[in-house]
Parts: sequence; structure tokens; C-alpha cells
Amino acid sequence: MNTPKSRVYHRLAPFRDWFREGLPILTYHKLGAPARGAKLKGLYARERMFDKQLRELHEAGFSSGSLDEVASGVVKAKCVVITFDDAYVNVLRHGLEPLARYKFQAMQYVVADAIGGSNHWDVKWGEAAEPLMDKAQLREWLAAGHGIGSHTSSHVNLAKVPIEKAREEIRASKQKLEDLLGIPVRHFCYPYGGWNAAVRDLVAEAGYETATTLDFGLNTPATPKLELKRLMARHQSWGLKAIRARFFGK
Repeated sequence: MNTPKSRVYHRLAPFRDWFREGLPILTYHKLGAPARGAKLKGLYARERMFDKQLRELHEAGFSSGSLDEVASGVVKAKCVVITFDDAYVNVLRHGLEPLARYKFQAMQYVVADAIGGSNHWDVKWGEAAEPLMDKAQLREWLAAGHGIGSHTSSHVNLAKVPIEKAREEIRASKQKLEDLLGIPVRHFCYPYGGWNAAVRDLVAEAGYETATTLDFGLNTPATPKLELKRLMARHQSWGLKAIRARFFGK
């Protein structure tokens, strides 16, 4: 397998051939310019970059895959799954139009007890507060043809809390989202990528059909459905070497 050197997805070219060897699942968090005071700027993808990424995939012949297809074991060749963590309002504002234009569906992982609130798990570490979708906005997301999965009740690292706490975060978030939105919630995402065998088994116990990690890589039929790998998608980081190459040809 000819794995790209970069573990961050910012343009298709370095990943084009590799993407044909398995199913890529891209993970995004926020769309738009970083908020004032934002420290984790790598969690943002500006609107133009997101549009460009989708356009490149579309023009290269990649189609939209879904986690429902992954769960069923029937995945089309040359497709990509788009996922978003946390349900930021800026994803609804900046994401619906380009997703529709390039005919991609996306999965939004929702923190059930933070609906209509903000990213309190980041704010407590000094990160900028960003509004999260409320019930009406989640319904708008669904009406546009996209999916919703669980990201726990309060965005805890499940691998670092007592087992009963983890069980409740996994189970209760599913129930709350299903009751609120009137849809089955079959897909789960581990906050911070924190998982282990015990946590994975709790996800299975709760009735989820897939779960995504932050483990880097592509997915094949042999990849366990509750251990799906993803690639972080965002702007390319501009280090000194990259700046010299871009602007000074060195």
C-alpha cells in the first residue's frame, strides 16, 4: 500500500491513488475562518478549501459513500465518506451548499447534551466558544439529506472514565437523539478518538452499527465496523519550509 506521507488531508493529489485501495472517511470539525481567540486552528477548514476539496473529489470521479452502506457491508468502489464532529452551526451555514453542489452526503456526530449550546469541552481549556446546532438546525441538516450520529452525551474521553460512566454516555446519547429527532441513530464516534476494547463492546451493546475513530488509514471489508479509521481534513499547515517553497522557490 502506497500510503501518503501526510496524515492530514488538504488536497486530493497526494491521496488519489491510495484512496482507490480502500474506503476513505474524512473528518471535519468546523467550517469557516477561525474564531477570534481560537487556538486549535487545525479544527477549521475555510469555506474555499472545503469547496475545493469536494470539487477535486467530484471531478476525479469519487462519489458519496454512507455509513449505512458500510454497516450493510455493501460499499461502492471509488467513494468517500464525509463526517463532521460536534455539530457546529458553521457547518450548517457553510457546508450545505457545496455538499449539494457536488452531490455528497455527510454524517454529523452530535453531542446530545450540548444541542443548542457550545463546545464547553474546549472552552474549559481556553478555546474559543462556537455555537452548536439546535433542534431546528439539526432537522434542517436531516432535511437536506444528511445523517446524524452520536458523539456521546457530554464529549468525554470514554477511555478515561469509569466503565459505567462510559456506558451511560453511549446509551443515553443514542436515546436522547432518537427521542428528539424521531430517527434511528445507528452510528457513533469516539470523542478525542478515545476507545479501547471495553468501550467498543459498550458501543456494540448499545446497538450502534458503526463507530469511527481518529486512527489513521483506509477501511477495507476486514476493518471492524466499530473501529473505522478516518483522515483529518483541514488546511495545510504552513511551516518555514513550505513558505520558502511557495513564495521564494527554495
